[in-house]
Amino acid sequence: MEAVAEIDGFDQSSFTAMECELASFDSVRNFCRELDDFRQAKPLDRLICNAGVYQPSLSYAKWSVDGHEQTMQINYLSHFLMISLLMPTMYEAKEPRIITVGSVTGNDNTVGGSGVYPIADLKNLDGFRAGFANPIAMADGYGFIGAKAYKDSKLCLMLISNVLHAKYHKATGIAFSSIYPGCIAESPLFREKRTWFRKYFPLFMKYITGGFVGEEEAGQRLFQVAHDPRCSKSGVYWSWNGGPREGRGMEALEKGGQISGSGGAGGGWDSIFENDQSGKAQDVELGIDLFRFSTQVSGAEWPTPETVTSPCPTLQVIGSISKAMIDREETKRMAERPGFNADGTPVRLTRAKKTQLVADKVVGFTLKNTVGRAAGFLNRRLLGRLPTNAVEGSYQDAAQEQAIAV
Repeated sequence: MEAVAEIDGFDQSSFTAMECELASFDSVRNFCRELDDFRQAKPLDRLICNAGVYQPSLSYAKWSVDGHEQTMQINYLSHFLMISLLMPTMYEAKEPRIITVGSVTGNDNTVGGSGVYPIADLKNLDGFRAGFANPIAMADGYGFIGAKAYKDSKLCLMLISNVLHAKYHKATGIAFSSIYPGCIAESPLFREKRTWFRKYFPLFMKYITGGFVGEEEAGQRLFQVAHDPRCSKSGVYWSWNGGPREGRGMEALEKGGQISGSGGAGGGWDSIFENDQSGKAQDVELGIDLFRFSTQVSGAEWPTPETVTSPCPTLQVIGSISKAMIDREETKRMAERPGFNADGTPVRLTRAKKTQLVADKVVGFTLKNTVGRAAGFLNRRLLGRLPTNAVEGSYQDAAQEQAIAV
């Protein structure tokens, strides 16, 4: 890390490198503990889940130390676990943001996501449902394809960002979003592709489609979503506007294709916009299942956000009194017709609740025959008697009721 900082001219006093092996859940947990100790009382304000591997040439699955398919754990499951562990450290931050890096290949409402096999598709999540452990290598439970494992992991990141937005944004104030920074065709992400592909694919993206984005510009886009005030909105998939081959021509040749904000990947800083997501990325039921199964596989422990309460002292006193009354009435209701537990078994009254019921009956009988009678007498004297119809119920006489019954 020191060598990279020296080459790129980074001030080493402005950052701290910490080790995290995303192929190990234990390493992720240890990283989160060390980060929590390092930050002390200062809240974490930004979390960008950007790390990823792409192994399209693999004909067989590689496994993590936890026994899960490597691409899905590194790209998605470990980030999922990390978010769950670091969220509580962000509650006190100003405009906290959690950003996941998606991909056009995981969004099948685009040419890049729907025109090249294999297509990102989690189906019914049968692989996750069954525990996603060796030999189960794919989220959908079917045969392994390296490129599909990558695309599925990106779809998972986009889908879970939407789930977290719906589940936690209002309660925590954290903005959850996903982005596609563009096709970084010259990055080491493609190091496992064939030599000819690594040579010609960047040229194709630069001069034909116009979708090429350099590593520096992609970094600028990550920075923008993390800090631009316009990007404080939650539940958004951010992209940069611009059509294929926009602003190309001779300028592209003169600059070697390195045009900021070029082509299908979008425009510059001011052209950021809220992009549409595919139906798969917005599938609510699939998202709920993904959250539940991912929690089981990764062992994530999600925080329970504190309930927002009114600061008014009077309302707090009234709320505490009404809660006790509501609890008593609910106990009575459950005695008359018990509810059911989550596993389908009937709710049984505990000894403490039975004692409370007896005490409530004694107190209620005493109050009804003392304070209640006095209150009733005063009520009738001051307000008058209730109309007979209000006490007896229906306005119809008995003959009419019988006629209707017949």
